[in-house]
Amino acid sequence: MTAPRTHLLALLALLAPLASAGLRGRDYYEFIIQAEPFGPMASDATLAAQEAEVTPEMVEEESNKVQLCAMTVTPDGRTAVGLIDNGVSPPAYITLFDGESSNGLELLVSDLDQEFATFRRDGITFTLGLGLGLLETITPELLAQRAEEAEIAAAEEAERKRKSANSLAEQLVAMQLSLPPNVEAPPLPIPIGDADAFTKEFDPDKQRGEPQTDTEALIQAGVDELKEAVASGESPQDYLKRLVASRQKEVERQKAEQKAAREELDKALSADGLSQEDAAYVTRRANIELMKKGVVPLTPVEDLSDAERAEIDAALNASP
Repeated sequence: MTAPRTHLLALLALLAPLASAGLRGRDYYEFIIQAEPFGPMASDATLAAQEAEVTPEMVEEESNKVQLCAMTVTPDGRTAVGLIDNGVSPPAYITLFDGESSNGLELLVSDLDQEFATFRRDGITFTLGLGLGLLETITPELLAQRAEEAEIAAAEEAERKRKSANSLAEQLVAMQLSLPPNVEAPPLPIPIGDADAFTKEFDPDKQRGEPQTDTEALIQAGVDELKEAVASGESPQDYLKRLVASRQKEVERQKAEQKAAREELDKALSADGLSQEDAAYVTRRANIELMKKGVVPLTPVEDLSDAERAEIDAALNASP
């Protein structure tokens, strides 16, 4: 611990006894509050209106009245903030914990690691840094928002790492199979190298879980197939060339089926006297027929019934 911090903590130890004599819980003063000797207390709406009218100059002026002297952690784990309040005469030397107040000065939130404390008085909120003075205002709401954003970012990063390819084989297979089956993939670079170079993991410590989407399952199946092909004597390069050719053939099949379905659907929808309800049914059936062939529908089909799902599954399972 540096000498300045030691001195600050020593100052806090000296200030605490002085402050404790004047710090009481709200219940202790409740009978005075109820008597309202100085008139009615400001309502939450009034305080909100006051805060809405606060200007940067007012924030700076109020913050100059408070000197943040020391911060430490008490044996019960709370952060204690030692300060000098020059907003009263004579200046008051006090210690506050989060949620406590003195002379109308309330400590909203404090953080010993980041060495800041946020105060509020007369509807003016400001944040002081230990030894730094006025900082960007940090409120409990802002901290909660930042914590939520950090949690979301961490989850997104974990998901990105989970989805990222962990071998050259996985990377190349994904380039072919991560696109919809009716969309042509870009030319696949097929590097030289043996099977070990293709299957060596980028991160040996990465935990491999079960595929969580159909695309992930398809990619995993492709990698497993590559390994099986290599084990049977085929080179990784030959397998990838075969994969590209097979996928291109599937793209052509998908497009041909979609084109034929579109022509038949257009013909059906052009019939005279077709109601809007009938048109919707005909379109839905055209798309389901495509799905039964393993083809991407012309338009998404929402809320498939159990009977429709069973119909599609039966057709797909019956396909050679």
